Order: sequence, then structure tokens, then C-alpha cells
Amino acid sequence: MKTDFHNKIRVVLADKQITNRWLAGQMGVTDMTVSRWKTNKVQPSMAQFLEIARLLQVDIKDLLDVDFGEEKKIVSDIDTMAKELADEMTNVNIQSKNLQGKASITREHVDNNAAVRKMLTERGIIPENLPPAEDVKKVERRLASEQKKMLKNKKK
Repeated sequence: MKTDFHNKIRVVLADKQITNRWLAGQMGVTDMTVSRWKTNKVQPSMAQFLEIARLLQVDIKDLLDVDFGEEKKIVSDIDTMAKELADEMTNVNIQSKNLQGKASITREHVDNNAAVRKMLTERGIIPENLPPAEDVKKVERRLASEQKKMLKNKKK
């Protein structure tokens, strides 16, 4: 996705008197990464675009400077990234909270989906109209696959 993001972020940071160091610290990246965004050497990931928009309190459509024709594709990309973010949150929490069993993992994934959707909605992005539990099937398949791998590794 080619945008004039590098120009937009320079202007927004200057207007709001925000330093590269502050944004980098909030994003968990280096000052150099922010500098590369501003010089168009690299583009942030879609998840990073969302976080930048939230931190700078700007609409992501303004930050990306997209035309209406591209909006559907970007919303679709955001939906995909939102699902991936919720999946990754679930994976991390399964391990960090030592979650076991279908019910607790399902509840965790639904909660993560709801949290990601709430953040998108607060930023003016309306996610697809599927209930958060829809992606549970994907997590169940991944869990079954990981359990098979663990059993296979135990036999070795």
C-alpha cells in the first residue's frame, strides 16, 4: 500500500510538537525506525499504522491520505490485521496465563476479539459485522494442531 504517509507523519509530529523519541518510546521501536518512516525508507505495519493514529489522535484515513476507492481495501486489510492481532493476543495469553481447556481459551479469544473491535470502533473504523466468536474455530484448529505436535514430540 503506497501512501504519502511519510509526509503526513512529518506534518502531524511537527504540528503536535511530538519528537521521534516520544513516538518511538510509545510504539516500542527505535528513533531510527520513526526516522525511516518519515523519510519513506520503510512503511509501518498495518497494526503500527493503527497505533500511530491512536497515539497521535488522528483519523487513520487522514494519516494514510487515501481516496474513497481505496477505502474498502484498507478496511479489509485492517479487518485481517485485527483478526491476526486478536489471534496473537490469544496465543500470548494462553502461554502467559497458562490457559487450558476449550472454554477458557474460547473466552480469552472472544475477549481479545472484542477488545480489538472496540479499539477500531473508537477510532472510527467499523469492523466487519461478524460476532467475535466467529474466529474461535480458527483458534480451535490451531490448538488441536499444537496438541498433536506436543504429543508427537513427547513420543520422541
